[in-house]
Amino acid sequence: MFTNSAIEERVRAGLHRDPRVKHPELIAVTVDEIGTVVLRGAVATPRQRLAAAHDAREVEGVFEVIVDDLKVHPPIGYRRTDDEIRAAALQRFVGDARIRSTHIHVKVSHGHVTLTGYVREQPESAAAAEDVASLDGVVGVTNRIQIR
Repeated sequence: MFTNSAIEERVRAGLHRDPRVKHPELIAVTVDEIGTVVLRGAVATPRQRLAAAHDAREVEGVFEVIVDDLKVHPPIGYRRTDDEIRAAALQRFVGDARIRSTHIHVKVSHGHVTLTGYVREQPESAAAAEDVASLDGVVGVTNRIQIR
């Protein structure tokens, strides 16, 4: 059995080792008595948020990971319009061999992307969300793609 502090240290170490998480020092880690890890703070992209959650889930003794208070704050500078983000997302789907469905719909509002439609398998849905999360200008992703 791991102590809360041991789990916390392992999660922090995992965040620092992961090159996808650019500034792990901006992420606060807390662990409760049953192994629920809460990540708070800020990252630059949704992809970094997903990577941080993945790193925490990989630590032995972690029961659940909550990232509701891990906010995405893109760097200041040029920001893509919602239409540009939507176009980039659709283009990314065309170039990704993991995505075979032509029934994925993309809506963007103030940088937050909502995916709807349907695919045949869960990995295809996950690939679509991962592709969108890595796009410049995206501040959040809601994946409502159904599996049929």
